[in-house]
Amino acid sequence: MSRSGQQRKLELALPALRTSRYVIRGGATGDYNCIAWAAGSDSDWWAPFHLRDHWPAGAPRDDDLTSVMAALATVGYEPCDDGQLQEGREKIAFYAIDGLFTHVAVQIADGRWSSKLGPDELIEHDELDALASHANIGGAWQYGGGAAFMARARR
Repeated sequence: MSRSGQQRKLELALPALRTSRYVIRGGATGDYNCIAWAAGSDSDWWAPFHLRDHWPAGAPRDDDLTSVMAALATVGYEPCDDGQLQEGREKIAFYAIDGLFTHVAVQIADGRWSSKLGPDELIEHDELDALASHANIGGAWQYGGGAAFMARARR
């Protein structure tokens, strides 16, 4: 099966995608990012640094993993132990490098994961490791590995 130009671009940025099952569910857009997607929005860019971006009042404005977790706690998420599918619960998985937030993926109802890749595409992937990366190879994004999980009642 041949890869589309979009897939080749994503696989260059995230090499683990090359051997993973994933599908592109939405085109590239800067309207929202992974944090907004986890919060349930596809119309806001959530970021702690720029005042023009959305960020919940009271959440620390830095890229520490605990700060992003505090921001998502404002929309009902609470820490949980793992990313195992749990009926009635929507889980999110955080990626980090040295305690600094890099990405958050949302578990969908069938147990797979949904990721908005910055201003790029929205994808669904079977495994969290599909986005794990620990080295910058030819401009590859560095998401690191799974760092923490949170859950809330599924909407």
